[in-house]
Amino acid sequence: MAKKQNQNRTGVAAGDMDGNVDKIREILFGGQMRDYEQRFAELEKRLTKNIQQIASGFEKRVDRINDYAKREIEKLNEHVKNERKARQDEGKQGSRDLKEMAQQVESWCAELEDQIDNDSKELRDALQEHGDEMSGMIQDTYDQLSKSLEDETRELADTKMAREDLAGVLTELAERLKKSPKRSGA
Repeated sequence: MAKKQNQNRTGVAAGDMDGNVDKIREILFGGQMRDYEQRFAELEKRLTKNIQQIASGFEKRVDRINDYAKREIEKLNEHVKNERKARQDEGKQGSRDLKEMAQQVESWCAELEDQIDNDSKELRDALQEHGDEMSGMIQDTYDQLSKSLEDETRELADTKMAREDLAGVLTELAERLKKSPKRSGA
């Protein structure tokens, strides 16, 4: 019967030790782990928000540039139409004047079309340049945010205890608790 009581005490003591180890682990590292998880979540939220803001700003700028380019092209087209109409009205004076005017209008139209082509090319180049700048800015911001995240991750990794080390410490603590003599009357 005494043997059976010793076995029950040993089983209960081992169960209590497992529970105690879990409590010790929670006391030592629980708050720190929750803090790390919270910091990671906040960092991820900030990064996502920054990337969304940059993308939204970029889209707005591209839309404004596109609208501006369309308005300028429409103005130039309207100007060309008005010039053609004015030249055609003047050309009604006579057949000879009409031929001269037609040649003149055609040359002006060709010049205007060349000018429109040149202006359109310049606008496309400007749009491309702005797009490249914005892409570069987005890439730079992304690189900075990625580096910041890597630095934060590295810093957190450097400050936390490795699982194997924690297991070794807790195993050693458990063995010491097992080996330490039980205090009577405590």
